[in-house]
Amino acid sequence: MTITNNKAAQRQEPDNPYALIGSSQLMKQVYRLISKVLHSEANILLTGETGTGKELVARAIHEYGHRRTQPFVVQNCASLPDGLLESELFGYKKGAFTGADRNHLGMFDAAHNGILFLDEIGDLPLILQAKLLRVLQEQEIRPLGDTQYHKINVRVIAATHRNLEEMVALGEFRSDLYYRLAHFPIELPPLREREGDIKKLAYSFLREIAMRERRGEMRLSAAAEKALQNYDFPGNVRELKSMIERAILLADDTDTIECHHFPNIQGVISPESSPVHGGMLKELVDHYERQVLIESLKKHHGNQKNTAIALGVARRTLLYKLSKHNINSRNWRA
Repeated sequence: MTITNNKAAQRQEPDNPYALIGSSQLMKQVYRLISKVLHSEANILLTGETGTGKELVARAIHEYGHRRTQPFVVQNCASLPDGLLESELFGYKKGAFTGADRNHLGMFDAAHNGILFLDEIGDLPLILQAKLLRVLQEQEIRPLGDTQYHKINVRVIAATHRNLEEMVALGEFRSDLYYRLAHFPIELPPLREREGDIKKLAYSFLREIAMRERRGEMRLSAAAEKALQNYDFPGNVRELKSMIERAILLADDTDTIECHHFPNIQGVISPESSPVHGGMLKELVDHYERQVLIESLKKHHGNQKNTAIALGVARRTLLYKLSKHNINSRNWRA
């Protein structure tokens, strides 16, 4: 659990609204949506592939909204076992269970008057989905071991890389909770679709990490810039930052980042001309599998049943692979 308090509003930079980097049309649409919910009490559902910056958007809504002086509490719903997650969410009283030797404040109480950010909400177990629904409806909680409910004032922002609508159809996510969370959905675009943003992000990370590593001013060669622009970025912004960090460490004798400082791009784009490195086969297989899935979905206009038949796999297998590769079939529906 992470708790943050901000005492003052952040100053906006014209080129980086809400301290977010990107001026593509897709990101401008995200900024417009953020502006509409800053001073609202509506619950927000952030969707998008892994690494697209969902937590950054949640923090921006907190830092520039009317609850900015109140707590911002973060919990990843996939990071804890079911029983432990329940006690973290709702808290518990001394003696509630073996080992409960003191009262424990839950995340909802910690976020009172502020915002609770629930990341990976699609991984929340069904039994906890029912309890979360009641909290959202009644704005009250009962810690484990307590006999009384008490009121809270918490705005919830949830995020997921999974397709909750498909999970609802499969009975894996409660429809009533989905509609309660998705008062105002914001979908974050994958980096490969954010025209012009890759270079801006790359140089922002280059400056940040070079300063942290006590390096002088660094730059990308023209070839390295082109390689980044042509890369698919399955891990999105998070992957780009990791790549820049690794490249700076590899380029220990120069201030210019070259293509060979990005081994993962070398492996995916031109394996025949690159030295074999650990994990290359898996990268190539995953990359090819992802492309096959996308091409088949395009051909069948996002119809999962027809796509599964064409690929010769069960629909459940297809859903697993779509989730594995962060592919949303709705993108190709007619």
